[in-house]
Amino acid sequence: MLATPLIMTIVILPLLLLLLRKFNGFYYRSIMTVVSLTIMATYGMIAALIFPVFGYTQYINFTVARGHYYITKFFCGIKVVPEGLEHLEEKSPVIFVCNHQSSMDIMLFGAFYPKNTSIVAKKEIKYYPFLGWYMRLSNAIFLDRKNRENAIKEARKASEDIRRKGVNVWVFPEGTRGHESEVTLLPFKKGPFYMAVQANVPIVPVVIANYSHLYNAKEKRFLSGVVRAKILPPISTDGIKQESADIEKLATECRRQMLEVLKEITPSETMKKKQ
Repeated sequence: MLATPLIMTIVILPLLLLLLRKFNGFYYRSIMTVVSLTIMATYGMIAALIFPVFGYTQYINFTVARGHYYITKFFCGIKVVPEGLEHLEEKSPVIFVCNHQSSMDIMLFGAFYPKNTSIVAKKEIKYYPFLGWYMRLSNAIFLDRKNRENAIKEARKASEDIRRKGVNVWVFPEGTRGHESEVTLLPFKKGPFYMAVQANVPIVPVVIANYSHLYNAKEKRFLSGVVRAKILPPISTDGIKQESADIEKLATECRRQMLEVLKEITPSETMKKKQ
């Protein structure tokens, strides 16, 4: 009795996906992105339990990110071309700061996500099925944006872990998704920069080009294509004081560099549409 629904699912689901791919690429690619993320998050939960036993903790997030990128690349035709990969080899630990446009960023940075790197995310994500479960098991850093005191405590604890464990941290300094309709960056939160100064580690800026010409959820657009990304040289935090003015200056300079590169690597046709 159970075999009949299973056979129907095996037959009907691929046919449905083929129809969606032919007649509505947005929904097909969106579904495949979610399927890929669910598969890799499930794998990540297993990896988070097994890898530490054999001393391979640094490969948990790395393999999840890479797997999600390659699966989505295969089904959706999105390819990332990164530049400045040599800056990923900066001696650990470092804090990677990356611009944030949409949920697609999780897949895109998987093309070059470095080993031994934890990710900072909003507290709400820890309650998401699969993704949240995996991130909790992989010791992601969750910040409570609604409670400044808790966020400061978590950031201070994270800086201590960075020094003690020698792990890198990946963070979105805008704090939320930016504007798809504009080639710009939201103001940077100071938390990641306090974290870097407290831990006395370099900041490595990462910029993903505006890809709204390929993906835009509001306009139901999801096309195949190429997205450029660029890893910038590290910014030293040596000698920077843990004072608001110094932190503000550090964040402003980092944002300036990233915005300049964002405009440089975003396709010219996209830049013209946004003007």
